[in-house]
Amino acid sequence: MIQVFPAILTDNVFELGEALRKIRDSKKFSRVQIDFIDGEYANNRTIKPAEMDLIPYLPLKFDAHLMVSENNVLIWAKEAAVMGFERVIAQMESISEPGDFRSLAIDVHSPVEAIEPFLSSLELVVVMAIEPGLGGQEFKVEAIEKIKKLNSLRIQSKFNFRICVDGGVKKEHLQALEETGADEAVVGWKRIFEMVQ
Repeated sequence: MIQVFPAILTDNVFELGEALRKIRDSKKFSRVQIDFIDGEYANNRTIKPAEMDLIPYLPLKFDAHLMVSENNVLIWAKEAAVMGFERVIAQMESISEPGDFRSLAIDVHSPVEAIEPFLSSLELVVVMAIEPGLGGQEFKVEAIEKIKKLNSLRIQSKFNFRICVDGGVKKEHLQALEETGADEAVVGWKRIFEMVQ
């Protein structure tokens, strides 16, 4: 069954704390993704990984999704690792050395072929179903075909990476996502509670 977990995208540490408390207190999720944006890769800015000092005190696993420029990606990835993030996800399009990462995200406009040479070494592939940067966007159906293609490559080559879809996911998408091969779906923290009641 597809795993659904929340994502938090904020530039406000107080909103971050409120979201994490609500997620923790719900006892419905074991993992949470924090979205980090530097204002260069996408037209938005969020908190930085170094501001995530709550991680050791919460009974959750954390993913860091770095939607940042190549100038910042290694610095922010190191900060995320130091702060205790389990999976650090880089945007394929913002890095020149994808082999440095075990988890990569592929943008909604990028073809699967761009990430294909690195699949054997990945533990997670995130398929973006929206434009990076802002929450509340509609799910782009092109993501379904990418998931199918990635799942086919995974089966053919006996790779072990997990497939996650991120952005615009609603309850009515979950069955199709699971049937096409997605293992995980990330949903904005404000919307997710409507989906898992």
